[in-house]
Parts: sequence; structure tokens; C-alpha cells
Amino acid sequence: MRGYAESMDLTSGIVIGRVRGIAIRVHWSWVLIFTLVSWSLATGVFADLFTDWSESRLWIAAVITSVLFFVSVLLHELSHAFVAQSLGMSVPSITLFVFGGVSTIATEMRSARDELRVAIAGPLMSWAIAVLLVLLWLVLRGNDVGTIAGYLAWINFILGAFNLLPGFPLDGGRVFRAIAWSRTNSLERATRLASRVGTGIAWVMIGLGILTVVFVSLVGLWYVLIGLFLKSASENAYQQLVVERSLNRVRARDVMRAPPEPVDEYWSLQRIVDERVLEQAERCVFVERAGAVIGLLTTSDIARVPRTEWADTPATVPMVPTERVIVVTPDSSVLDALKLMQEHDIHQVPVLEEERMVGLVTRADVIRQLELRVTFAAPVETAAR
Repeated sequence: MRGYAESMDLTSGIVIGRVRGIAIRVHWSWVLIFTLVSWSLATGVFADLFTDWSESRLWIAAVITSVLFFVSVLLHELSHAFVAQSLGMSVPSITLFVFGGVSTIATEMRSARDELRVAIAGPLMSWAIAVLLVLLWLVLRGNDVGTIAGYLAWINFILGAFNLLPGFPLDGGRVFRAIAWSRTNSLERATRLASRVGTGIAWVMIGLGILTVVFVSLVGLWYVLIGLFLKSASENAYQQLVVERSLNRVRARDVMRAPPEPVDEYWSLQRIVDERVLEQAERCVFVERAGAVIGLLTTSDIARVPRTEWADTPATVPMVPTERVIVVTPDSSVLDALKLMQEHDIHQVPVLEEERMVGLVTRADVIRQLELRVTFAAPVETAAR
């Protein structure tokens, strides 16, 4: 399953590289699908196509083909990400996981046209890859490599077509939402409609999967799992938008906590850990020099220094200087603060007012607001611009 998302909790994977500032992550669940695809190719598809191949050769070809398939999924995602970046949007990461891949777009779509451009880029990339592989198959027809190229071409064609199903949050669902947005002039109403259509398509997939299990084979279980995932994503999409719009009305000053008492620049990391982290459960402290704040030190910064060196390392060594600290103002929205934390992979942002640190907004603060908004949020109509 493919799709992109403005925000999705799939950032817990291993970063394997970066492309144009976009972190490429592999979620633990990806190992499962990679293994399953390789196994099905080695013992099924390729075993039937290449009857004279040894078992080791089948497995080598299967693993290479699986890698190439997921490279095509990554290219599909990068096309979403590059178009989004060209429109001024922030794309912190792309994550490969059990159902394919997802691009985390931290900036909300500004218009239906932008939504359409970003959504359609993925399927077009998959079909472009399919065309190139068909050309390779024509050149190498009759060759083993050509046969594998033809198989990958077919898979990429299916990938592009499947993603154009109007099931939100699939790419086709995004296209559907863009059209509905342009017609209704309301992102809220368009998302609600796309969410309902996506849920309906998810139920169809679940039903077809059950019928396949009963009358054909256990492969239908895969359709059931995809349907269940799509159903959950579709149902959450509208509520997520409502919550985000609600959070956008909450200011940083409303949720910020008092800033931690600064520590002197000469405090050792060991003293900070003992007196501030362990005793007061603080995840970060400001570092000052002669009464002026010169940096921010977090537990992540401390953890990068070997424990044996904490006693002799002053706070100024691993701290982030003030000019590099990500900050918000008291009037910044909580949603903006959350997106900054997601984009820069940090757990808190200081609140700056007239060049003074007046508070701190943490992920825990935002989560508390999210819990309240999920329970009590009301729809907020938003017109297209």
C-alpha cells in the first residue's frame, strides 16, 4: 500500500540516508515485507519462470529484485517529496514500512491545486519506471534479465494503478480530495467526503479478501490486512485535520512551562545529570555566561558524550549555541511548535520573547492538548485559497 501523509507516526525507523535534506527511514515492519516478497519470488514466481536455475541463484535473483522493487517505491515517494518541496513545503522524512512507503509532509497543503500536483506525482513516477522497464524488456527479450525487467515493469504499473484508487489516504484519494476541495471551497468538507469514500473502499477490499481466502487461497489475507490499514487511516484522516485546525488556534503561551533554571557554563555534564536530569527530571537546561543565556543543552546532547568523560566535560562543549536553537514566539501556534519538533527531531522548543527565553514547549505539552482536542474538538470550516 502506498500513500503520503502530512503527519504519520512512522518516524521510529532507522535512517539509512538523506536526499535533499529528506531522511530516508526503514521501519522495522519493512523487514517483514522484504522477506516475504523475496521468499515468494524465490519459491514461486522465479521458480516457475526459471526451472533450470539452482536454488541459490533463485534466491540471489529474488533478493536483488526485491531491492529494485523497493527502490522503485522509494522513487515513487521521492517524486511526492520533490514536488512538495518545489511548492515550498517541508518534507522531513520518507519511511519504508510493511505496506510500502510514506512521505511525511510537515506543511499543510495550501490549495487544491497543490494537493493534486503532489498526489499525482507518485503514480506518474511508477508508470514512468514501468515504461523504461518495458523498453529494457524489449531490448533484452528472451534474456533472464529481460524477464525480470518485464516482471518489475508489470509490478510498477500495478503500483501506480492501485494508488489511484480513490481511497483516502492513497494517492487517488488525495486526487479525489483535491477535486472535492476545488468544488466545495472547503478542505474540511473535502476531507470528510474523501475519508468516507476511503472507508468504503477499505470495506470492499476486506470483503474481497475474505472471499479470496474462502474460495481461492490464503493470499486474500493480505487484502484483508491492507483493507484494515486503509480503513483505520481513512477514519483517522478527518479527525486528524479537525485536531490540527484546533491546535492551530492554541498559542505557545497557553501551554508553555516555565523555563528551567539556567546552569553556569562551567557546570560539568555529570553535575547536570545528577542535579537536574535525575533529581528534577529535566530533559534540557539553558546554559548561561555572566547572566546571559548562551546555549541549550538537552539529554540527547549529553548522551553523545561518553559517560566516562562527563565529569570533565563542561556544558559548553555539547550544547547548542543560542543562534542555532530552534525557537518559537509566545504567539506561535502549538501546531507550528509540534511540526518544528517533528521536522528537527527534537523533544522541546524554547519560547523566545524580545530576545528572552520565557518558556518551553515540550512534546508532552502538545500531547496533552491533542488528547483534549480529540475528545472535545469541533469542526472548523476552511475555504480554499
